[in-house]
Amino acid sequence: MLESGIRRFGRIKVILGPQNGRYPYGNSVLIEDDRTALIDPSLLVRELGGRITKRPIDLVFNSHYHEDHGAGNSLYRNAPLYLHGRDAPALRSLDTMIEFYGLEPEAARKFRPLVVDQFHYQAREDIDELSDGQVFDLGHTRLRVMHTPGHTGGHCCFFCEQEGVLFVADCDLTRFGPVYGDRTSGLLEFIESIEKIRRAGAKTLVSFHEAAIVKDDTQGAIDRYLAVIYQRERTLLDFLVQPRTFNEIVKRRIIFKKNYDLIWIDSVEGNSMRLHLEKLMAEGSVEFDGQRYYRHRRAQEFF
Repeated sequence: MLESGIRRFGRIKVILGPQNGRYPYGNSVLIEDDRTALIDPSLLVRELGGRITKRPIDLVFNSHYHEDHGAGNSLYRNAPLYLHGRDAPALRSLDTMIEFYGLEPEAARKFRPLVVDQFHYQAREDIDELSDGQVFDLGHTRLRVMHTPGHTGGHCCFFCEQEGVLFVADCDLTRFGPVYGDRTSGLLEFIESIEKIRRAGAKTLVSFHEAAIVKDDTQGAIDRYLAVIYQRERTLLDFLVQPRTFNEIVKRRIIFKKNYDLIWIDSVEGNSMRLHLEKLMAEGSVEFDGQRYYRHRRAQEFF
C-alpha cells in the first residue's frame, strides 16, 4: 500500500499523503543512505506506525514547528530531532507553540487539544537547532539546509544538490498561494525566501502539501506562486478606496476567499492582513487615521 504512494529519486523517497498531501496530511521525504533521514514525519507516517523503511531512522528533520509536520516525531525518540532555532521553542513547549500561532483566545482554546489529540504533539527538550547553509553528509547524499522564513520564522527547505531535488515544505507552490498567518510570519521574508528558492535552480521541487512534485516549468511554478501575494495586495488596495476598519478588512476574506469553517480563520486572516497593511503603509500606498485604513491618493492614481 505504501509503495503505491512513493515517488523515488535515487536514494530519495517522497511519501505522498492522501490527495498529494492535502491538510491534515502531507508529503514526507525519506533518504535511505549510509545514514537514513526523515524530513517532516506526517500524519500518514504516524498512522503507519512509522513503518516506512526497514532501516532505522538516524536523523529526523522538521521544516518548521507546525503541527502537521511533526505528527510522527515521537515515533523516533531515539533519533536526534533537527529544527531551526527560531522555531525550536514551539516544540519545547505547547504554550509557546500556541503563542507562536497568534490565535485569538477562543480559537487557541479549541485548537490546543487538537494539536495533542490529532497530531500527537509531545513537548521535547532535546532539539538540535539548524542553521542556514548547514550540510549533512548522509553517505552518498549531501543535504543542505536553506533557511526560508516567512511562513514561520524558522521555516527551512532542504536541498539534495547532487540530485537537484529541493524539498520546499510549506513554500508549497499551490494555487492558493503563500500562507503567512502566524504571529511569527513575515511577508517581506516570505518574498525573499521565494526568490531564494528560485536562485537555487533545483530540477525538482517537492512540497509538503498538494503541489507535491514539480518537475516541469519549475520557474513558472515559482512565478505563479509569488504572483498571488501581489494579487492579494491589489485586491486590498481596491477595497481601501473607501476607508475600512481592520475588522472590515478581515471579514473581506482576501486570503481565505471561501467560507471556511475553521476555528482559526479570523486569526490567520487578521495576522496576514496586518503584514500586508504594514508593507503598504511603509511604501506610502495606505494610510491610517486612527480608526480606518484607506488607500493613498497617489496609490489610486498609480493603480
